Formats: sequence, structure tokens, C-alpha cells
Amino acid sequence: MSSKDTGKLAGRFFVCMIGIMLVLVAVLFEWLMLRSYLKAKETREWPQAEAIVTRSRVEERHISGSAPEARLNLRYKYDYNGQSYICGNITPRGSKWSRERTTVTSLLAEYPAGSAHQAWINPEYPDVAILKHDTKAAGYTLWFPAVIMVGGCGIIWGGVRNNKP
Repeated sequence: MSSKDTGKLAGRFFVCMIGIMLVLVAVLFEWLMLRSYLKAKETREWPQAEAIVTRSRVEERHISGSAPEARLNLRYKYDYNGQSYICGNITPRGSKWSRERTTVTSLLAEYPAGSAHQAWINPEYPDVAILKHDTKAAGYTLWFPAVIMVGGCGIIWGGVRNNKP
């Protein structure tokens, strides 16, 4: 095998590896986005119950070298299948820290102590409930990693097909 043939083979291998990496990254993102969409869709099928907010206050923290952060410290009670439960999740991801205090104070105004809200309860773990659903937007953008996947497959095809001069 001549050095010219070796160079062509190395070039094809390199192009194929780029295509394989694109496909792998696209598959990973496709899986993550699909998982996010399915979880958001699943919570919409959970049973509902009325929840009463028992505690609603702003919690603050300051980590040295960074701006102060705040989050809503919320507790609400609800009844499910004849039992009482207490939870603090607004969304499935919990209450996140924010540097924007106005975001947290708007949540405080939305969920004052004593207010009633609809809670969606996880039937498998009734001590887990949410007051807001996650967005299903990830499901509407599944096409994007699929396009990258098709492009990666095209790159692989271009690298393996026989190009005779």
C-alpha cells in the first residue's frame, strides 16, 4: 500500500470519526430532550388535590465571592387517599436559587401562606407533589438533534463510499 493510499485511508477514517462523534452527541441530546418531554407529560396525568400553603418565605444565601441568592421556601399540605402529606416542591425540579430577588418575591406573592392551589400528586410516591408543571418545549425541538444525526450519517457515508479518481 502506497503512502498516498494510506493518506486516503487515514482521511476517510478521520471523516468517519467526525461523523460518528456527531451522531453520538446527537443521540445523547435526543435522549435527554425526549426524557425531559416525557417527564413533563407524565406529571400532567397525575391525580390532583387541593393544597393549602402553610409556609411561604424567602430564604437567602451568600456564597463568598458571588452575588447573594434567594429562593422561595414553601410548604403546603394536601390529602391523598385518606392520608395527609406535606411537600415543598413548586415544580418537579424543586425550588431553585436565583440571583434575581424580584423573581423570588413574585413567587412569594403568588403563593402566600394560607392560599389554596391545585397540586398534582405522584401516585407512586404520594409524598411528592408539584404546583406547576415543567414545560414540554423539549418535545417540540426533537427535530434539531435528529438533523444533526442525519448530517453525521451523511458524513460517515461520504467517508466510507468508494471514490475512485
